[in-house]
Amino acid sequence: MSTKRSKRWDGNLDSLSTEFLKGVLEKMQAYGDRVQFEMVSRGAGPSYQVINPRDRKMGFDGNHLLQRLNEDGHVGDEMSPVFALSAIQQAAAGLTTRTTSRARAGTPRPRAAKAAAPAIDVIEQEKYAYYKANRDTLPEDIHVHAAEISAQMRKGISAEQAFDSVIKARYPDGY
Repeated sequence: MSTKRSKRWDGNLDSLSTEFLKGVLEKMQAYGDRVQFEMVSRGAGPSYQVINPRDRKMGFDGNHLLQRLNEDGHVGDEMSPVFALSAIQQAAAGLTTRTTSRARAGTPRPRAAKAAAPAIDVIEQEKYAYYKANRDTLPEDIHVHAAEISAQMRKGISAEQAFDSVIKARYPDGY
């Protein structure tokens, strides 16, 4: 009898089950807008960490149970790139159309070409980069308006303009 103690996840979101991604989405909606997966998987899915707008991380194992971060502040030693909430939503939506039936043993089944992992949301990256560079001058609770800032950026304005617009609208008396 041979067993694998660990399985290396290939880094493609399409290789994760729909149910697993739904659990990840649930945790992201509760705790943060970005996620990073551990590259070595032990179980139903890889461990992952949800990252909030303040760059704080919350670790979960493959069964979506809270997990302690290691001394480096991650759930594992090798981590995937950071994925935005929209990338996980797209991956979960794409997987729901995939069939889950298995081929009979001994019957060869052609392998489908692997789809590329959804690109990390550039808008979210730009928004976060601006936030990180300017967090000392921004209101403490600006993260509450993250969706509004993203929506404005998707209309074609820069991160700086989007933050300024939200600050003027939501903090007319200053902060």
